[in-house]
Amino acid sequence: MINNHDARYIYLRDDSDGSFWNIGEGPVNEEVEDYQCEHSIGYSVVSSRYQEIAASWMLFVPQKGFHEVWKLKIKNESDRERTLSIFSAVSFELEGFSYPRYYEMYRCLETFFDPEMNGIYCKSSHPFAPHKRYNGYIACSEKVYAYDGDLAKFVGPTGSITRLDASAQALFQRPDVVAKGLDCANSLSALFIVGGVLQNKVTLAPGEEKIISYVFGVSESQEEARETSRRYSDLEVLEKSFRETQEYNDEKYKTLGVHTPDDKINCIMNHWIKKQVDCCIVGKKGVRDNLQIAVALLNYRQKKAEEEIIECLRHQFRDGHTVLTWYPYDDTRYSDQPFWIIWAVCELIKETGNYELLQTMIAYQDGGEGTMLEHVKAAVGRLIGNKGKNGLVKIYFADWNDALNITTDPEAESVMLSEQFCYALKELERLMKRIGESDYAAYLREEYETLKAQINEAAWDGEWYMRALSSVENIGSKESTGSKIYLNAQTWAVLADIPDGEKLSKVIKAIDSMEQDFGYPLNMPPYEKYSPNVGRMAGMLPGLFENGGVYCHATSFKILMDCKLGRGKDALRTLKKIMPDSEKNPSVNSGAEPYVFTNCYATHPKYYGKSYWSWTTGTSAWAMRGLYEGMMGVYRDYDGLRITPCFPPEWDQAEMTREFRGASYHIVFENLEYLSEGIWNITVDGERLKGCIVPDFQDGQVHEVKASLRTEGRSMFRT
Repeated sequence: MINNHDARYIYLRDDSDGSFWNIGEGPVNEEVEDYQCEHSIGYSVVSSRYQEIAASWMLFVPQKGFHEVWKLKIKNESDRERTLSIFSAVSFELEGFSYPRYYEMYRCLETFFDPEMNGIYCKSSHPFAPHKRYNGYIACSEKVYAYDGDLAKFVGPTGSITRLDASAQALFQRPDVVAKGLDCANSLSALFIVGGVLQNKVTLAPGEEKIISYVFGVSESQEEARETSRRYSDLEVLEKSFRETQEYNDEKYKTLGVHTPDDKINCIMNHWIKKQVDCCIVGKKGVRDNLQIAVALLNYRQKKAEEEIIECLRHQFRDGHTVLTWYPYDDTRYSDQPFWIIWAVCELIKETGNYELLQTMIAYQDGGEGTMLEHVKAAVGRLIGNKGKNGLVKIYFADWNDALNITTDPEAESVMLSEQFCYALKELERLMKRIGESDYAAYLREEYETLKAQINEAAWDGEWYMRALSSVENIGSKESTGSKIYLNAQTWAVLADIPDGEKLSKVIKAIDSMEQDFGYPLNMPPYEKYSPNVGRMAGMLPGLFENGGVYCHATSFKILMDCKLGRGKDALRTLKKIMPDSEKNPSVNSGAEPYVFTNCYATHPKYYGKSYWSWTTGTSAWAMRGLYEGMMGVYRDYDGLRITPCFPPEWDQAEMTREFRGASYHIVFENLEYLSEGIWNITVDGERLKGCIVPDFQDGQVHEVKASLRTEGRSMFRT
């Protein structure tokens, strides 16, 4: 982490009258004209006008290096000469690794002004830094008029706050130097409130435009920072680097694409959701989280997904359970981690077709190593060994729902995890038959049938499935105190083929009754008061987070459930409810960015519809799968791509591109009669396909696939 709270600002000041502003209004909050903020994959541009000065600020991270590049463009649109002071300001924190107490990073920092670099260099001398790249800098192409390496000098005596550890933090709302018409003091600092402020003075004739480049980054040495600064002072180099970055992003994401009648879905699903999934895989370091993200990555970055799945398996113990997160390290006993291992490995083999991966040797968290298959079998053994008195898997501290902590009963059992285990048993049975382990496959089938029967016997509540079984009080039952029904226990029951006949129709009715304006709450009604039998979620205000909030991650499970049942209209409606900037919950209300998915929306009336956390959420992975695998119906399978669309009837046509095992597939879907169900007739390169598995060509060629929905009776597979 180079700085704190993303502290990077540009201030503009007209030195003739002292007026000052930011291009994006904040943090001085001076109103500007024609404000625009453009975010694209790989760069952002903020632009505005103020008193006939037009300004735009572009930021991007080059494909190579350890820095951010800024391009500032200033134009004088008035009929008189203008002299402006431009202040670029950043803070330096340079955290990001563990160290002993009393070795805080701020004790090891000092700033320098480097004329050769034309900027501020912040050197770290931390004795426990894992590598040398813990030095920060900011430099620019325009001659520096003055500078401050001591942020206290820049912001002024009331522009900082002192924290509990006696360190200080700069506040950037109205820096004294900018607001009082002063120049930077050429200050330097050590210990507290270190940063970099570069002041440039430019004089622009009427109609004249000025471009200044900046580099903000980390380096191993001052010489490296100088070289980088020199390179980007050349605008041709900057533009070339920008083009290379865009080309890299285009190349990375081009292997998976979709075109539907909905332009918003196209924009989000072709670009932003991939960017978000990539962000998650960097920002998260947990077995459950990263395995879910990795399976989404299998759709377009297969090698990265494989690496991530293997990394997660390294954090499994020999007895089959895993850590929750490896950074920060947390081995609290969450019960669901083994399920995600089984599921992700099955998906990996389907994607690659490489059964030899199962023999890959992978270390265990507590020493020794085993093959990938041995890791999977250890996960199976752990879940079977964790069964409780009702035959369901114990929940321990929590399962997928981190906040469901049944502290009153250490023997409590998770219905959701037991359903997920059923799903995994069926998936692994198929894989074991493929590799000739018929006895183990039969054992898995027997376990599935036994567990399915036990769920239906012990967890069925007459209208839906309970969420957890406890000797104190079952959770998610009509008889429960507080919340009566949980979403995940219903969706995963359907995904695992648990309910039969009448139970299935009742479960669907129960799920549909939970619908809200912007998704499906995790549980209904919310808990009104704390219950130790439920734990942390009941300690939250009703309608916030897991306590009755719309958990978009869980709503995404429901999308794939809808597709399994052929409910394309419901799947599309559900997806659009949780999409960013939705019709009934626009970003101006939710507070979430209009281009990325969030983890949840509140149903509490005083925070209604608002978001808590975006970007690093598993919602992105499951929403991606909901469209590409669910509605478009393009699933990886052992023999090839399985095409089983679940089209919403309002869509007449769509297209999709997908790379799979070295071949490319261009798939056209037609629903010209606007049907909800029927027979999908599939052709591959003009030849009628028997069944729904597109052959595994592995030939490096592009293959044309066409799937047409017709009214010729009912479908041979669910649509």
